[in-house]
Order: sequence, then C-alpha cells, then structure tokens
Amino acid sequence: MTDISPIPADFAEQLAQIEATWSQTPDASAAACAAIIFNARERREPLAQIYATELYGLIMNHKGQSLAARDLLYEAVQQAQALHNFPLEARVHEQIARSYYTLGDYRTALNHWLRSIELAELAQAEPMTWILAKIGIGQIYDALNDPTTAVTFFETAAQRITEVNDPYLDAKIKINLGVVLFKSQHNFAAKQALYAAIAICLRENYYDYTAESQFRLAEILISEGELDTALDLLERGLDYSLKAEHRWSEANIYTAMAEIYALQANWQQAMSAIGQGQAVSRSNNFTHVLMRQHFAAAHYAEHLQQATLALAEFKAGFALQQQINAAALPDQHQELEQKTGLRPNASHLLLDLANHPAIEKGKIEQFPSVICQAAAQILSLERVILWQRRTDRLGILTAYTDQTTNETTELLAAELSAFFNWLNEHKSLIAHDALHHPDAWDLAEHYLQPRGIFSILAFPILSGTDQYVLMFEHVGAQRNWLPDEVQHASQLADITSRAFANHERHRFQGEIHLLNARLAEANEALESRVAERTQTLELAMEKLVQSEKLAALGSLVAGIAHELNTPLGAALTCSTTLSAESRELIQMLHSNTLKKSSLDNFGNTLIEASQLIERNLNRAIELVSDFKQVAVDTTSSRRRAFNLLDTVNDVVKMFNSQIRHSQHQIQIHIPSSIQLDSYPGPFEQVLTNLINNSLLHGFESINAGIIQISATLNEHNSIDFCYEDNGCGIKAALHKKVFEPFYTTKLGQGGSGLGMYITYNIVTGVLGGELILESESGQYTRFKIKLPLIAP
Repeated sequence: MTDISPIPADFAEQLAQIEATWSQTPDASAAACAAIIFNARERREPLAQIYATELYGLIMNHKGQSLAARDLLYEAVQQAQALHNFPLEARVHEQIARSYYTLGDYRTALNHWLRSIELAELAQAEPMTWILAKIGIGQIYDALNDPTTAVTFFETAAQRITEVNDPYLDAKIKINLGVVLFKSQHNFAAKQALYAAIAICLRENYYDYTAESQFRLAEILISEGELDTALDLLERGLDYSLKAEHRWSEANIYTAMAEIYALQANWQQAMSAIGQGQAVSRSNNFTHVLMRQHFAAAHYAEHLQQATLALAEFKAGFALQQQINAAALPDQHQELEQKTGLRPNASHLLLDLANHPAIEKGKIEQFPSVICQAAAQILSLERVILWQRRTDRLGILTAYTDQTTNETTELLAAELSAFFNWLNEHKSLIAHDALHHPDAWDLAEHYLQPRGIFSILAFPILSGTDQYVLMFEHVGAQRNWLPDEVQHASQLADITSRAFANHERHRFQGEIHLLNARLAEANEALESRVAERTQTLELAMEKLVQSEKLAALGSLVAGIAHELNTPLGAALTCSTTLSAESRELIQMLHSNTLKKSSLDNFGNTLIEASQLIERNLNRAIELVSDFKQVAVDTTSSRRRAFNLLDTVNDVVKMFNSQIRHSQHQIQIHIPSSIQLDSYPGPFEQVLTNLINNSLLHGFESINAGIIQISATLNEHNSIDFCYEDNGCGIKAALHKKVFEPFYTTKLGQGGSGLGMYITYNIVTGVLGGELILESESGQYTRFKIKLPLIAP
C-alpha cells in the first residue's frame, strides 16, 4: 500500500501493523481488517475503508478465499470513484480481477485488469498496480494453456520491478515465471527463477511464498526424477505453509508428496499423504484440488488392492468433476440458446427496443412501460422504475416490479439530500452496495432497504425542462454490476432519452402542422393577424431547434467534464503530495532532525510538483477556453464570419485526449486565409461526426491511423474541403447505405446510426454544399465536401 497519512492516525497505525504481519498471521489480520472496515463506515472515513478493504482482499486471496472479499471490493471501487481517486480505483480493480480469476471467470477478470492498467496509466500512478495487472493477464494466458505468451507478460512486469521496493512482488513474478517456463519445457530457466524466489522469501520471511516456491520447484524435480531432493523440499515447504496458514500450498504439497511416494511404490504412505491433503482441501473448499486428490487416491487404493476404497474415491472425484462441469452448464446453455435463437441476447433485445414503434413515434403513454419491461428482461431484474422530477420530489412515471406496475411512492428532497445532490450533478450512479455509497446511502435507508433492494444503477435523463431518472433495482443480496451490464443500462438510458426527444419533436411538429393549417385557413385575413400567427410558428420552431441544441450541449458538457478530470485529478494528487511532504518537513524541523538532504529533496519535490500543477491547470484552462467557443457554436445555429483553420483546430483539440492515448494522428493542411460567412456550429458537428467515425469504425483494427484534413479555394466562390483517413475503408456495396438513417455496424456498442445521416443533411441543407464519398475497402475513406464561402 502507498502513503496512508490522509486517514485518521488510529486507522493508519492499525493498518501499518497489519501490513507488517499479515503473512505470518493471516486469519487474525483478516479479522482486524474487517473491524477497521466496519469502524470506517460508521465514522464516514472512505479512504480508511478503501485501504482496509484492499488489504483484506489481499489476505483473503492468499488464503484461497478471494470470493469472500469481492462484495467489499466492489464497495471500495464505488468509494474510490466518488473520491475521483484513480490510483486507488486502479488498485481495487486489480484485486477484483484476481477474485474472478481464482474462480475461472477469465473474461471478467481480464476486463478488470485492463481497466486497472488504464487507470494506472491515466493517473501516472506508482507502477505496482500496473505490474500486478500485467501478472494477472499473464496468469490468464497460463490458465488458457498458452505459457509462451504468459512468459512475455511476466517478463514485461519484471522489467519494471526496479521501480518499486517490494521484494514480495519480485518473488511473485519469479514464481509465476518459474511455473510457465516449466510448462514451456525450459526447466533450467524455471529452476533459476524459483531458486531466486526462494532466496527472496527466506530473506524476507515470506512463509506463504516460500512454501509455494518450494512446491513449484519440487514439481520440476519430480518430472526430472530427483525424488529425494523433491521430497526434502516439500517437507520444508509444508512447515512454511503451516506457519503462514497458507492452505492452498499445504493441500498441493501433500498431493505432490503422495505422488513421490507412489513413484517409489510406497502406496501406503502415498495414501496417507493424499488423505491429509484431502482434509485441507475439503475444509477450505478447494474443489479442483480435491477432485484431483480423489482420483489420485483411487489410483493408490487400487495398488493397495482396496477395491471398495478405490471405487469410493473414484466416485467422489467423478462427483466433483460433474459438479464443476454443472457450474459451467448454465453459461454454456445460455450461449448455445443465443446462437440457435432460442434465447435472444442483450444486443438483439436492445436493437428490437430501439426500433420499437412506440419509441420511434415518441408515444409517451406507451414507451415508458415498454422500456421498463425490456430493461427488466435484458438485465434480469425484478424492478425497473422511471421517475419524473417535480422540483423537490421524484414521482413514479412508470414502474415495472415483481408485484405491481402501479407503485405510487414519492422520494422527497428533504429526506434524501445526498441522493438529490447526485441528481443535480446529472451523472450516472453505479451502486454495488447502495447502503454505503456516498450518493445513495439515504436513498437506501428510506426507500431501497424496506423493499429488499441492495444494488442499483441510475441514469438521469433531461427532456427540455423536465428531468427523469431511469433506475435499475436489484432485489436480494449485493449485485456487483459487470461492465457489460453497466453498458447495457447506459444504452437503455440513451434509448429512453431518444424516446423523450421523439415525443418532444412529434409534439412540436404537431403544433407546427396545426399552425400551418390555421395559417392556410386565414390566408385572406388581415396582415396583422398573419404576422401574429407567423410569429407563433417561429417560436414553436425555435423550441424544436433549442431542444436539439440542448441535447448536443449535454453531450459536450459530459465530454469536457471527463477531459477536465485528468488534469484536475493530477493537480490534486500533486497538491496532496506537497501537503504530506510539508507536514513531514515541519515535523523534522520541530524535532531538530532536519537535514540538508531532506530539505534538498523537499525543494526538488516542490519544484516538480509545482511544474506539474502548473501544466495541468494550464491544460484545464485551455480546455475550458476551447469549450467556451465550441459550446457557443454547438448550442446555436447563428450565422457569422469565421476562420476555417481556427474552427477546425478547435474541433480537433476536443479529441486530443482520445488521440493522445493512441498512435493515431490528425494532420491539417488548410490555409490560414480562408474565411467563411456561414454556420460554424453545424460545420463543427459535421467534422466531429467524421472524426468519431474514423476512431470508432475506420481505426478499429489499426494501431496508427492517419486523418488528413485539407481545404483549397476554387474560382467559384467556394472551397473544396477534403476529409480522409487510411482506415479499413467501406465496401463499395455499402456506399449508398452509409447516409441512410440508423445504419451502423456498431449498434449496441455505442453507435446510433444517425451520424452520417445528420452529416449529409447539414452539408446539403444548412451549409448549402455537396458531399461525395470515395472509399476503397482496406485502404482509405475520403469525404469531399464543396462549400460556398457565403452560405445560402
């Protein structure tokens, strides 16, 4: 763990003591961590709770009981997210990944390890989390019988071990390297790695890893026929596993000892050793290990001519094998049913919902219940509720529950200050444990707990001046929302937002049609009356346009808020570091222990931190400045004179964060002298859609894509604007479909299918231009746009 000085001194002292001794006393240390977690909750100390949970997860993992810590780890993730503490969030994701890996859920483990690496790199955190995540991914490849690739990941992790002073982590890498090198038939290199691990563990008194290293080394020696040496290693490893209470190593060591006795034809001793191993596995629920031990025991009993015992052991092993296979059957059956069409998958259900007539036509009397019922099916929920805000309260617009669809509960701001503060921030809420979530604890006390609801997802939705909340409620034990589930819930919220937008649009269009009819009937009326009706029509049209602009601004605000998180988070981290260093310096000054070297170190830290703070704050200022201009243009269709190069640069800057974390490039070749009298807002939307398409579709399988944006003046008072990327291109058969509404290859993965449809309409409509698509599959995509210097 890193510096824990920001938490209360009593918690810091207890955690430091546990961290120093947990490998020798894991059971007592786990209990102490649980007590700190409980006390930190009571005292509203989220940092202390996260640190204690992180340590608890580490201990339980080494006890082979990682599942017991998972719910607490998800709670810690939501606490770290609320604090915007990326390094802590990265570390907890690493722990969660390990719990899924232990149970064989490699896909979910991989998602969490990749998220951990992303957060660690984003926050420029200390490298330990990054190293652990790389080790985890290597272990997945090992589990999938690809030891060669696993070696690459472990060696990558080992390259950064000098950046941290952590012998325990160094030993972990060497043990894993030894295992996969042995599987890759590089016995000599494997033994070197394991001997190095044993040396570290003996020096540092890491009894758990000492036991595991000796067990792994013994496996190699057994394969090479060095049975006596291997047995000696295992006997010593058994002593260390008992000291560390490391039950996994203990169970496997007994199994390996039994194998040696069997190879020596000492069947009675083999039977005795395997029995001891079975007892350990049985009491710790090591199902896979116990299964192998039963089959080994059946083999030994057969050689002892104990047919009844051999049959019983074989049956026990076979029963466990059936149990393990049965646990995987539901997922296998679900996958088979989805492939054969017997069970619709989430993507198909989302697609059907997105195209539902009630949503397309914005029928508010129908689409809320349609969405809630579909959401309950997609996320396997008993309750989905769409709330409508009325100033200081939330009322139910539509509810899909396990009991009734007519629930009439109201949520009052006076009782739910934390929840309504969240609602005012217009951000999503992911609460694995709602009772202990900083934004949902009062909602849990007043509304969720009485209904048996433990976990929720909530998404605010704006429609004109109205505000709604789509809430997904899980009844029963804590549900740890998986990334796919959060994505599906977000897509359901997007569909709901589109349904409300369609409702608003149809209502405005109805008003416009009605006003048009009335104007036609009053064609011969007085001029003043015609003017009055015309003014009313324009107001209605303005409301329709304004609703579209607000939707665009909402997306822009979300994007800039996400962008600002990085520089502001980095500045806050530097500021926290300076605060801690300052307190330490003052303490040394008061205790007359201040040294010149300490003062020099503080000075260097001060300079580096100040520079980092200055750079990140300047970056935030630059983002806000860019946002001001782009926001003004995005939320208005005002006509004005603007410089083409400056406008293009402003849009490209908004994509810097995505480009910066990749090898993609955007090259601009536009003369600085081109001035247009046109509509910068719609033009920026066109360019934004094109860049988004390149990043999402064109460069999907390309690491270093290049986007070229160019423009030239021609002799007809117009410009030839060209946008080109070297991505995957578009098949010739699809060229006509590209500009059709709702056509996309990314439906259910973030694509709406409206981007190019809107782009074509803006270019040929508002901007008065022409748009031509040229593309070769696998080579390039080029959009040639001809725009008048003075828009019509």
